[in-house]
Amino acid sequence: MKTQNWVIDYRGPHRANMYRLKETLVHTRSQFQEILIAETFDFGRALFLDGIPQSSQLDEHVYHECLIQPAMMACAEPKTVFVAGGGEGANLREILRHPSVEKIVMVDIDDTLVALAKKFLTAWHQGTFDDARVQVLHEDARAYLQNTSERFDCIISDMTDPLKGSPAAYLFTQEFFELVKSRLNPGGTFAMQAETTNIGEHLAHVSIIKTLRQVFRDVRPYHAWVPFYGLSWGFAVAADHDLGEPYAEARLQQTLQERRCTDLQFYDAETHRHIFSLPKFLRQALEDPEAGMIIRDDALLEVV
Repeated sequence: MKTQNWVIDYRGPHRANMYRLKETLVHTRSQFQEILIAETFDFGRALFLDGIPQSSQLDEHVYHECLIQPAMMACAEPKTVFVAGGGEGANLREILRHPSVEKIVMVDIDDTLVALAKKFLTAWHQGTFDDARVQVLHEDARAYLQNTSERFDCIISDMTDPLKGSPAAYLFTQEFFELVKSRLNPGGTFAMQAETTNIGEHLAHVSIIKTLRQVFRDVRPYHAWVPFYGLSWGFAVAADHDLGEPYAEARLQQTLQERRCTDLQFYDAETHRHIFSLPKFLRQALEDPEAGMIIRDDALLEVV
């Protein structure tokens, strides 16, 4: 919600985060969502979709490095990558740090958002939309995977929250995860944004992890504090091979060095150890058979 020079992000009926704007750069509505890009006082340039904070210049690297780098590091030689969503282009920036990458297919349904990101969010994408290895398509990401015979070394899902009535909800289900698995090459990895891990708000995250574990052999939840959200945000990486070996500290440090990924702003071997260490309440919920749900096409996850 935007009121005068404040954006108010309501977190349910009793709580809200507020962001004071210096200047509105663009405020429009696409076919799919309300888009606001503005200069803020505390976070620099920022993107809001349907009034919900998505990323800010101050800390977008926290979110995007966390989403991309663990999955890429667990893939022996990632050459082909599929990205669902991620309209800002920062995911492309992070993926292209890896010299083995030959092709990225990014599918974001909202061409208006991507066009505005190219113009106003250059600090995010850093020109990577124009890289010859990048193919950007504007269609339904799940339908694309259903209709392609192509296989990928890494698949990333950076979808907006599964709000009631949102088509994004169908990219959080067991059926979608089974589709993803069928489109991965042997040794491939899948990573996704997996909702907040804040205590009292963590059951959506728990449900996502439990659903992934119906499909993949090794599923690892992790989280990081994102100041722009005012929340601890959850992620997941999944594979059908053991992720323990590539995530061993010495091995991970070696991979970072070999791929010239030692200049990241947030993620390194020590940070990896920190973000994959879960608090007790979250570990207990993941072990509790009564906590959360298995998400299916006929039993969707809905967050508020």
